[in-house]
Amino acid sequence: MEKNALVLSGGGSRGGYEIGVWQALRELGVPIHIVTGTSVGALNGAMVAQDDFELAVDLWKELETHMVFDLESDGGKDTGRFDFEIAGMTAGEAIAYAKEILTRGGAGTSGLEKIVQRYVSEEKIRGSDIKLGVVTVEFPTMKPHYLFAEDIPQGKLPDYILASASCFPAVQAREIDGIRYIDGGYVDVMPVELALKQGADNIIAVHLEAAGFVRQDTVELAEETASKVIIIKSHWDLGNFLIFDTDNTRRIIRLGYLDTMKAFGVFEGKKFTFSKGELTPHQRSGAEAAARILKLDPAVIYKKTQLHSHLRSALSKVPTPDIRDIRTPEDARRKLNEATLMLYIADRLAEKGSDSFFAGRSAFKLFKEEILAADYLLVNELLDKKDIKGK
Repeated sequence: MEKNALVLSGGGSRGGYEIGVWQALRELGVPIHIVTGTSVGALNGAMVAQDDFELAVDLWKELETHMVFDLESDGGKDTGRFDFEIAGMTAGEAIAYAKEILTRGGAGTSGLEKIVQRYVSEEKIRGSDIKLGVVTVEFPTMKPHYLFAEDIPQGKLPDYILASASCFPAVQAREIDGIRYIDGGYVDVMPVELALKQGADNIIAVHLEAAGFVRQDTVELAEETASKVIIIKSHWDLGNFLIFDTDNTRRIIRLGYLDTMKAFGVFEGKKFTFSKGELTPHQRSGAEAAARILKLDPAVIYKKTQLHSHLRSALSKVPTPDIRDIRTPEDARRKLNEATLMLYIADRLAEKGSDSFFAGRSAFKLFKEEILAADYLLVNELLDKKDIKGK
């Protein structure tokens, strides 16, 4: 029997996406024989090894930053005057992390310890048929440790999961038997190597594209030696990896589910999800562009009729482009937003067809997404003249 390995990368709060991947694999009936993880991937991997899917969903749907990391808050006193964001964090959140790094060597993890104590069962993992592997790094020597559950002394498995998730310097290092350990992402954020060591035939790797080092050599080795390698990652921003927010978690669980279903051929699309066979590849390119520009919901599975209904609704909210001062394509790029630029291009294409500047190759290089979207809307007769005829 072939062995399937699920490889879960680190990525902090983005880890909810991996729960969506797991949900899809369960629905598809794909058995998991090996699960390896780094950082939050180690925590999720433990839940997979336990086969506690519902418990994992309950955990992720309630997680907030204050439940995971120990951050001193000023209650907004010192940060209320700031209204900017730093890497997806509010000024207050960024300042709180900075204080912990400077005064304590990183945020404490007593909250994360409680989560691991409550949700991770060492007994279940050691008795499971699913092999669990995790990665952590000694500090300050930076010596990597690639460990399976059987390599870890009894009673220490929760410690090594916490060590793998110690995203230093934002989070304090984890001490085990007098040795300090930090996040495994410093050496291998997506531990394909552990899956290969266990003789995996098929590898499903989830890449959350957060901070960490990807061992491209082991990915290439897997592609050469394994029967199948599928790498699943989002085409959307999954949020700041240090900020846990329940609304965002629900969103990214859904995205992980849909991306996995697409990877296994159940649905089609990249950023958006379409019922299979509804659109040709060329049509999907235009539909994707139009859906993105008009800000359709990527969590929906679209049939063609439903897609067109959503596009029409979104188009009704786009103001008619003001083209009175538009003389050149450069003017259009500078003075119109993406949605009104798309309508302007649709107007030019409708009026001049193949004689339009926007029908040429040079224009396609400059306005690819807008041209694809405009063409899709025109071909499918989704635009009224009043939608595209500028002021």
